[in-house]
Parts: sequence; C-alpha cells; structure tokens
Amino acid sequence: TRQVHFCQVAVRPGTTRHVEATDLDIGGQTLLRYFDTPGLEDSVALQYHLKQMNESLTPPERVRALLDGPEARVVFEQEAKVLRQMLASSAAIYVVDCREPVLPKYRSEIEVLNSCARPIMPVLNFVRGEHNREAEWREVLAAHGLHTAVLFDAVAPFVGAERQLYEDLSVLLRPHKATLQTVLRDLDRQAAERRTASAQRVADTLISAAAMRREIAPEMLADAQAKQAFVAAFRADLLE
Repeated sequence: TRQVHFCQVAVRPGTTRHVEATDLDIGGQTLLRYFDTPGLEDSVALQYHLKQMNESLTPPERVRALLDGPEARVVFEQEAKVLRQMLASSAAIYVVDCREPVLPKYRSEIEVLNSCARPIMPVLNFVRGEHNREAEWREVLAAHGLHTAVLFDAVAPFVGAERQLYEDLSVLLRPHKATLQTVLRDLDRQAAERRTASAQRVADTLISAAAMRREIAPEMLADAQAKQAFVAAFRADLLE
C-alpha cells in the first residue's frame, strides 16, 4: 500500500494488539482492503478446544460457535479478533518468518486458520537469512494443504514478488480476478514509470558528465604530480 506509517512495528512479538485496516487505492478508487491482525497467542489450546466441540459441526461452524461463546471474551479474546476477521475476509496472507523453527504452536496455528475455510496465501519472509528454514516451512505448509507460497525478504525484496502475490491470489480468488488484474496492471504501470525515471536520470547524469570541463595550466599539465592531483579533484567534482 506504500503507507509507511500504517500500524505499529517492532522487533518484539505481540506488538499488534488490535485489527487495523488500510486500503489499497488505485485511480482514486479503493480496490482492496487489508487487515493487520494480532497473532494467535495460544494456538495449541485453541486447537484443542475446537477439537473438543460437537463432532457434527464443520470446522467453520466450530469457529463460529467459539466466537458466540464466553471463551471468545475471556480465554481466547486475542484469538477471537483473528478468527472474526478471517471469517469476514475473502482470503488471508499468512506471513512466515523463515528464520523461526517450525514449533508445534505454528502447526496448530495453521490448522486453526484452515478451520475458517478461507484461501490462505503463505508469504515466506526472510528467506535470504543465513539460517532460514524455508524447506521445513514448505513441508509443514504442504502437509496442511498449502502448496503455493510467495518468497519475500523484508530486507532485500525480490523483484516481482509483489506481482507474484497478486497473480497467485487471482487464482485463489476467481470472483475477484478482475479486481486483482487491475492491481497487476497498476504494478506494471508503476514499474514502467520507475524504469523511465531511472533512464532519464542516467541520461541526465551522462550528459552533465560529458559537458563538464576544467582548464589546466600548461605548467601543471607538465608536472606529473600536479596533473594527478588535478585529475583527482576533477573526478571528485564529477562524483558530486
């Protein structure tokens, strides 16, 4: 969304405590709305609780029954914020820190999110980290039916990763394909504008460099040391 001030960001877990929304606007029109949610604080206990519910209920029905019960206001208050938003959304983007080991709580988290019966698009973040566990994460995601993932790195973003995300989402969300295609076209437009601006900047720099002139006195030109100092100063001026 290119909104650098959206949400509070910190290196410690549990920073996000509430669901916050932000819009993706193109041409003055809101095409998509993103919701940033808290994490599941106790996904293992939540998973166990859902499994103890009436077996005749489907997974989404169990989630709704939980949200209608007292546990959603006390024991699972934070988790309820996530589940309500999952049920109200068309899809979820599940961001994974690939540097983290695949702990039981993450397996439970994936299963709980799958219970909401919404398409989930994993985004594998920090995949360029020295000790990333991308292979392990892919294995556990596939075990829960999530076979497609977008590679990303918050420090050194992959070229085309954002475009790949929307392409994959358009497959998962067929009814919204036209909207997502509009986003893709706008991404292409932005990329073309960046290329044109970059080329213009390079051309302007080359023309300015080619037009740069400095005069040197004959006696200085004949002095090797003075000539070397002159050339060094010229290069310094050019780099500025």
